[in-house]
Amino acid sequence: MPSEAADDPVVRAVAAGDQSAFAQVVERHRRELHVHCYRMLGSFEDAEDPVQETFLRAWLKRASFEGRSTLRAWLYRIATNSCLEVIRRHPRPVPLPPASGSWRPPYSELPWLEPYPDSLLDAPASVDEGPDALVVARETIALAFLASIQLLPPKQRAVLILRDVVRFSA
Repeated sequence: MPSEAADDPVVRAVAAGDQSAFAQVVERHRRELHVHCYRMLGSFEDAEDPVQETFLRAWLKRASFEGRSTLRAWLYRIATNSCLEVIRRHPRPVPLPPASGSWRPPYSELPWLEPYPDSLLDAPASVDEGPDALVVARETIALAFLASIQLLPPKQRAVLILRDVVRFSA
């Protein structure tokens, strides 16, 4: 049974091929998808390509969106798969923690890890979240968090981000 998303006039317009409606959807979700790809890849610049790929794939496959989920969830699925493909094509070596002793996230051992620009942190975290989302977004963009999740295998990283950060249901 289709969800309420199928009743959204913007979603129907996108599915019908309306470029201006699609541009509206892109603008609405661009930043949060960029942050998601940044969390997955650990690099601000590397996150841009999967975001562009997400919108290209969404446009090309817009007719296949059946409305069983929200358009936002569908875009996140495409973005996550795009990031997983990037990780598969360009694997990065991740240092293992020492067997004993205190361990800190290896910022210097992850040369691709870069901070999210401060100027962009004040923008809204998500169009679907409340004001507390900004606080959560800042915490989950912190280098310590990113360095730690980079140690996870890619699919586990995606699950952690989608479940605990973006708060999608299982």
